[in-house]
Amino acid sequence: MLEEELRSAAARGILDDVNSLLKRGANFAPDSCGRTPLHLASAAGFADVVDLLANPENINDVDAVGRTSLQIAATGGHLEVVRILLKKGGNPNLRDELHGNTPVHEASWHGFSQTVALLVRNGAESGIKNIAGFAAIHLACQNGHNQSCRELLLAGADPDIQNNYGDTALHTSARYGHAGVARILISASCRVSDQNKNGDTALHIASAMGRRKLTTILLEAGCDKSIRNKQYETACDIATRKDLNEIIIILQSVKPQKSSKKKSKKTSETSDSDKRSRETLVGRPHDPRACGSSVRWSPYGCHYYPDPKAFPQPKLDSLPGEPLSKGEQYYLDLAGNIRKGPVGVGLTCYCTNFLRDMEARLERSNEEMKQRIRSARCHLEERVERTEGLIAEWLEEGRGRSRKKKKKKSRSQSLDLLENTTKADRKEESDKNEEKTSLFVDRNEEMAEVEETLKELSVRAEQEENKNKALDGSLSLSAINLVKASDEEKVLEQLKEAEKSPLGLKHKNVKSKFQEDRDMKWDTSSYSGIEALPYRSRVAVYNPAFSGFTGQNWT
Repeated sequence: MLEEELRSAAARGILDDVNSLLKRGANFAPDSCGRTPLHLASAAGFADVVDLLANPENINDVDAVGRTSLQIAATGGHLEVVRILLKKGGNPNLRDELHGNTPVHEASWHGFSQTVALLVRNGAESGIKNIAGFAAIHLACQNGHNQSCRELLLAGADPDIQNNYGDTALHTSARYGHAGVARILISASCRVSDQNKNGDTALHIASAMGRRKLTTILLEAGCDKSIRNKQYETACDIATRKDLNEIIIILQSVKPQKSSKKKSKKTSETSDSDKRSRETLVGRPHDPRACGSSVRWSPYGCHYYPDPKAFPQPKLDSLPGEPLSKGEQYYLDLAGNIRKGPVGVGLTCYCTNFLRDMEARLERSNEEMKQRIRSARCHLEERVERTEGLIAEWLEEGRGRSRKKKKKKSRSQSLDLLENTTKADRKEESDKNEEKTSLFVDRNEEMAEVEETLKELSVRAEQEENKNKALDGSLSLSAINLVKASDEEKVLEQLKEAEKSPLGLKHKNVKSKFQEDRDMKWDTSSYSGIEALPYRSRVAVYNPAFSGFTGQNWT
């Protein structure tokens, strides 16, 4: 479509294509964001295309958020485009719908001082406030744009104008730490002791934020340090509460500078009293505890945000009824009230809170790790001591059994204890074990032999008993014959002698009868009725008390 081609040619700054498309009948239809070809050319800074497209009918057209081409050009600092738009009837005081800013707000915020000067010379009002109540001078001071601040003051801007929170431009410069614009405002005879809605002066804010140079400048400018805010605190009370020792020294030592007729040509030049106060601090040795219990300055050269722990508990009943607008945020004042304020943009370090939290976590982790290492080390030492004690007891028992001790060079305490047991001890111990084993075996063998012997004796005793029973019958007949044949007294003597024997009468009778039979010549006719007995065995009946005959020879 021609309208889309026209917007594309205007955004790229192709003047011939824009001219040909206009001749072909292309109109100024906006895109989905409400931007016309004039908006696109103004944003890119193509002055010749803007000069071709701008006309009184469309010069004040707004996009989807209510911005005109003039405001878009001022935001980008396109000085020549701004001049063309102003010349062709652009309104410099129209506010957008997003933040309520005018072109001079945008130019002041971004520090385009020449654009600011051009706008204020062509009817832009410097005292218009946006939705948050900020005038253009507030935005210039918030970002520290010295020349933009000068241009606004030269154009008649009020240096004491207050925003919705009661802050003047001096409050804003103190809050964001810009000493240059603070000097410019003081040189414009601003009221240095004005209070905001919380009762804070610029000195309260500078002291609370630890701004040493700004505190000195405000004291020299005559700011009243005895003023108390709604928390009934002076600037010195706040510095004391936050342990800002250097700020306390400055508040107690720096005095207001006497007004002189001759003013310095350079408003941003350091005064003599500032040099004196700096010399008093530089001459002293640096004490890291002078700024409180912890470091309050970022390693990146900017100031830390206040520690959230230093603020009181928020009062929920003080929460503003209206929701936050774009560019606003909630904050807590020193009393714990919930307020609305602009989103801080400047040289303040936004990552320092995160870094401090990470540092604290690392410290805690290091302490926990050290504690765990110490506990593990103690546990291991206890186990080592217990093991060494057991080894020592075992070695002592081994030394008690051994007779000889050989010493060896110790390589370590544990190896020395283990090597104290010698080979002789082990050999002697093995010999003793062998002796015990052999004795045990011998005893078992003896017991087995005894058992076998007893068994044999019991068998033999049974056999002899059976034989004796048979023999008793035959001997009784022979004894009767002997009584008849021999002398009775001789038999009685033999019986008496047999009684003295441990085997008893029966066995002695057997012995005596056998002796008589062997000594005498037997008359076989007298034994014709007796059965002939077999030859007697050489083995007699076993009796430990009997030491009798062996074989056929009697003892």
